[in-house]
Amino acid sequence: MSKPVAKKNVWRYILGAIVLSVLGMGTYGYFTFHPLLSFNPTDVPPITANPVQLDQIFAVSRFRSDAGHDYSMNSWDGETCRSMKNYFNWSQNSANNMPVRSHPTPGHPNINVYAPFDGTITANVAEQTPIGTQVHIAAAKNPAFYVRLFHIDLLPSLHVGSKVKSGELVGTIGPMDGMDIAYEAPLVTGRMVYLSIFQYMTPEAFAPYAAMGYKPSDFILTKQQADNAGYQCDNGQFVHTPAPGYPYGNPLEGYVQLRENPYAGLMNQENVNQGTRGNMH
Repeated sequence: MSKPVAKKNVWRYILGAIVLSVLGMGTYGYFTFHPLLSFNPTDVPPITANPVQLDQIFAVSRFRSDAGHDYSMNSWDGETCRSMKNYFNWSQNSANNMPVRSHPTPGHPNINVYAPFDGTITANVAEQTPIGTQVHIAAAKNPAFYVRLFHIDLLPSLHVGSKVKSGELVGTIGPMDGMDIAYEAPLVTGRMVYLSIFQYMTPEAFAPYAAMGYKPSDFILTKQQADNAGYQCDNGQFVHTPAPGYPYGNPLEGYVQLRENPYAGLMNQENVNQGTRGNMH
């Protein structure tokens, strides 16, 4: 159960909420922040639709793994140096050591991305790695909670303020591309609650994974497991031990491999190998 807020902290919380709201207006041009006074797991809106076209996904990273980059900024419970989101595939099309959008072919169509619940698009912003945009969808059931869909091409018909339904097509990525999904909620203290979409998927949404023999816990590391792994970070990036043929580390480390990678031959190229670690922000 949520604990009552001490009276002496009320003004601090109110000030924090105002600051977060102003930052949201300035950054996104839309009121996106509904910060929580405290976190109660029973308040989390369920993920009612699988957000990525699963038949074209060959690997999914584990929540709290060392895939990609450190994504634990201002974690509400003090977790650091771990990826508090899930990656789907990884970029295997690059130029000058940078990922670039791949294009569909008759045999390799784009990968569809869907709304994970009923909600509102509250942001569509440029990515640090310039491939696609970062789209935020706030849950209709509780807009304090939202998903970030990284590096997708939002449908032209959708924009900030658009209402979307669970399972509705919202965008695509290229056939040789990867994307990542974070599920989070801000606290009025400025801290961030990070969640895995797999922890809150309904049985219906998880059914395609269950049909392949997986459980939600297969895609989530516990805090203790991540602590025991002893990850090392340097300026927001994981420090990986080189592996034979992979100077940036084994690309499958931190991932669950669902099926054979259709572009595995490209992984021998160093510039592509860098992308397989998921180092897109």
